[in-house]
Amino acid sequence: MTEDSKQSEKTLLDWAAQLCPDSPRKRIKEWIASGRFCLEGRVVTKAGLRMADPGPALTLGKPEKSAVAWGHRKRIHPKLVLVYLDSDLAIVDKEAGLLSVPTENQAKTSALEVLSNYLNDSRGEATRRSFFGSPDAIKPLPVHRLDQYTSGILCIALNDVARRHLIRQLRSHDFLREYIAYGDGDAPQAEGSWRNYLKLDERGYDQELLHEPVDGATEAITHYKVEEAYARHHVSKLRIRLETGLKHQIRIQAAANGMPLIGDRIYHPGTQKAVAKKGAKLPYGFKRQALHAATIGIVHPSSGQKIKFQSKIPGDMQLLEERLRMAQLQA
Repeated sequence: MTEDSKQSEKTLLDWAAQLCPDSPRKRIKEWIASGRFCLEGRVVTKAGLRMADPGPALTLGKPEKSAVAWGHRKRIHPKLVLVYLDSDLAIVDKEAGLLSVPTENQAKTSALEVLSNYLNDSRGEATRRSFFGSPDAIKPLPVHRLDQYTSGILCIALNDVARRHLIRQLRSHDFLREYIAYGDGDAPQAEGSWRNYLKLDERGYDQELLHEPVDGATEAITHYKVEEAYARHHVSKLRIRLETGLKHQIRIQAAANGMPLIGDRIYHPGTQKAVAKKGAKLPYGFKRQALHAATIGIVHPSSGQKIKFQSKIPGDMQLLEERLRMAQLQA
């Protein structure tokens, strides 16, 4: 390479800025990191990459031959189904018992690790090239989480820029999260909201529910609607929408409002007693909290489009509902 050609080299960010003169460099850098620029039809993500003038070979937008999105259900683990995948995010459907993210105290597998192993499998290099423009390893990043024994859909970011966009939506309450739950109690009205303050203990494990704000407490807001009432057993099937999303929020607020979730081993008194007494029958025979993350709705970090994903309640909750409905018919 001659000295003149070296001097004519600039970074990818410099050339991209020339291509988009009306956009701030900071935003262009984010676009590069999220894979929105292509060089000779391949995605490039390193803003500091030096090169001579690429001319028309540098374009804004994904290459036409790349897979824009993958949207069919594929089981990638006995307890995890991949629902949707693109270069920014993945949507997975988790069964009860699988952790969402790794924790310090538990060496069990998590949904985040399962997805990482799947995406970075040596046999999947072609897939990584088609989605991410490179065979380089992908690092899934948590956006939110579900309790280990809560089932349902989970959103996972696949780059830092997408994660920032999605977390911003969470904080501004634009990230739709709806759940189906079975509360052991009668709802006072057909729909309403729960507003309390929650404060974690020093270990960061147990929540304390408060009715007034104190130092270290955060307001928790949950909206509910009764989808069906099983009067014989005084059970309410609830559709719940989170406005805020604190640890154990739905579970502790449901219990505080007279509808502890069936099977909840922390907040349902009957389940607590049965667990403590060896061999005792669990209420309704249900082994985990009857809570399922049924709907996620987001604004896509790159396209700006509103997209929604839904998950049917799993088999154990279907059987619970069937038993409740049959008892109702026999009343």
